[in-house]
Amino acid sequence: MAVRTSKFRHIFGDRNVKSYNGVPISKNAHEQDFCSVNPKFVAVVAEQIGGGAFFVMKTDKIGGIDPASCKISKHNGAVYDIRWNPFNDNLIGSACDDGLIRLWNITDEKGVESNHSPVQVLKGHGKRVGGLMWHPSADNILASSSYDNTIKLWNAETAQQVSELSSFTNQITDMSFTADGSQIGTTCKDKKLRVFDSHTGEIVVVSTGHDNMKVSRLRMLKDGNILTAGFSSMSSRCLRLYDPRNLTTKLEELPIDSATGSLFPYYDPDLNLVYIAGKVNANIKFFELDGGSVYYLNQYNSGDAQRGIGMMPKRGLDSNINEVARAYKLNVAKKLVNVIPLKVSRQSKSFAEDLYVDTAGYTPALTAEQFIAGENSLPKIVSFLELRAANSTSKGFTASNSNGGDPKEVETLKAEIAALKAAVSEKAATIEAKSSRIEELEAENKDLSEELDKVKDEIAELQKNGVDSD
Repeated sequence: MAVRTSKFRHIFGDRNVKSYNGVPISKNAHEQDFCSVNPKFVAVVAEQIGGGAFFVMKTDKIGGIDPASCKISKHNGAVYDIRWNPFNDNLIGSACDDGLIRLWNITDEKGVESNHSPVQVLKGHGKRVGGLMWHPSADNILASSSYDNTIKLWNAETAQQVSELSSFTNQITDMSFTADGSQIGTTCKDKKLRVFDSHTGEIVVVSTGHDNMKVSRLRMLKDGNILTAGFSSMSSRCLRLYDPRNLTTKLEELPIDSATGSLFPYYDPDLNLVYIAGKVNANIKFFELDGGSVYYLNQYNSGDAQRGIGMMPKRGLDSNINEVARAYKLNVAKKLVNVIPLKVSRQSKSFAEDLYVDTAGYTPALTAEQFIAGENSLPKIVSFLELRAANSTSKGFTASNSNGGDPKEVETLKAEIAALKAAVSEKAATIEAKSSRIEELEAENKDLSEELDKVKDEIAELQKNGVDSD
């Protein structure tokens, strides 16, 4: 593999990494990375018998955790994916085996509360939901992929379906929005690479992707090309670059290795870097995209296999140490989440403007209604320093239509209401019976009183007669 001369050639990761300890990470074989990160919170899918759960931990409190105090468990089946909203660091979506998508509001002050309930539930898929993805520039637009072989787009605020992508003949393995959100690229176990119009759900282009039925993934790049990570016909792992205008011919194929774990690509559109983590591998490889080619740079190695990794968004990085990425590596065997800063070595201590170019901010470019009306837009770009100074205030989320809530909770509440109504009815019948008895007793008492008065009158009359006769 050729080595490229680049300012990113010497990205390195700290050896003495900090970790969250005692995290029972899910051992489910589902092909997702099971971790989502933002500047406030780290979320990890949890191992749980019965139902499903995920942990939410604060990024500024690394160390041992109390699983009971940071676990969200109200799922009727296994959790398969979790994703933070890019414009609201307090809102996270979870995809579940029961076919539902739940949205959860995590406050800065309270974090995970006991008996934490979702603020919104999205219902419509016929089978388990395997993946989630938020729109890159429109507020509260969420995409979900399911084992019913569809992708649905939702207005998360109203719980209404916006559009549907179908035509899949097998399990959907990945999806990715274009930079302006106008299209969605997909990979599937039927080996097809498809690009859809995100508004209409119509296929824009389709062609054969990787030659192997093993899991492949993709990222829609800001230059319009498509990067895929998967397996060749010989079952070796590789990266491919496609021009969507001609998917039948790949621009480039870059072999990686012959390992068997699926590849997770993490794309940095600001620096044109791609980080590749292999499932059950112990390394993270770095690549640079330039001029329609993919170049290998370097890799981070460790001694422990990873189940998946979560990547910190650009707005959460530390420019004081020239951090260009931060990986949260899931170590199932040791119940650890390793925090790995990936840095560029610089002698100067001044702010590295070339490493921290303008990037996407907290403000969405479109409302959900504008996207639904057919509008597209690139994300709103701000300077890195401005973004870091702004930070994210604690946001709430108000569902304008809760779509009926969690079915399990609804049924429980209905049963409780029915029981209360039955109890009230029973009490009312008892009260009515007792009221009737009281009326009977009062009538009897009245009759007895009248009889007593008569007896008293008779006694008085007898006494009076007795006195006269004497």
